[in-house]
Amino acid sequence: MLARLALVACALCVLQPAIATAPAPAGNNICRQALPTIRETWQHGLYDAPPAVAAVMVDAIDGKLPQVRQGLVALPLAGRAGWRQLAMLTAAWNYQPAVVDGLLDDGAAVDGKARLPPLKPAFYRQTLTAMKQDPRFGGPGTVRALQPADVVSNRWRHLGPALLAATVCDDVATVDVLLRHHANVMAREAPNVGDALTTAVVDDHAEIAQHLLDHGADVCADDHLIRKPGITLASIARRHHLPDALVQRLTCHAPATH
Repeated sequence: MLARLALVACALCVLQPAIATAPAPAGNNICRQALPTIRETWQHGLYDAPPAVAAVMVDAIDGKLPQVRQGLVALPLAGRAGWRQLAMLTAAWNYQPAVVDGLLDDGAAVDGKARLPPLKPAFYRQTLTAMKQDPRFGGPGTVRALQPADVVSNRWRHLGPALLAATVCDDVATVDVLLRHHANVMAREAPNVGDALTTAVVDDHAEIAQHLLDHGADVCADDHLIRKPGITLASIARRHHLPDALVQRLTCHAPATH
């Protein structure tokens, strides 16, 4: 079991930063494929976190809001808010809008980030060994080169905002929960990466794009940040054969600035 998990987890080491920093084609498939591995990694205690925290995250993935709340109350007060935030983000990545809604009511920050703990050192070493032995990762030399580049490093990672996570996963229900809680539709994981609207258009999530526009997403601001001649959200949507009415809504009508 652990050998199989190590092989899949090493793929997640590469995949998680990519999901967090740029729109990913077929994001829905990526989320669905990653979900069982994320759950098993928590279930088997392979993240470097207390067992009680791992149990909370498994319950969040399984959609068990009462158990999540009970587990959080049992944690030390000093770290409880941080683990609540991580449980909310974990639920947002894993198609659990009711858990997201409840934890936001309990005080999780709708636009806040959470810290995902590293893998336990022994399991991390096992993931690296699995990567080096699997030709799909390019062999030992490639894996060693990735480590200093921070692609497969084992450290605390920031996740969020939740709206971007739910958009990547094409989870309309969770997006709507976050919007009801007044999520910032223009929030980004980092200044130079796409926001939820750009992600929705690139990933062909037309319904989410509509909902984001309904809540004030700024097409012109996103177009300005693309910075590629002739490329706009409307042109991307047209190329992806999104509905004509949506393409019109994605067209910036503000005068060009120089």
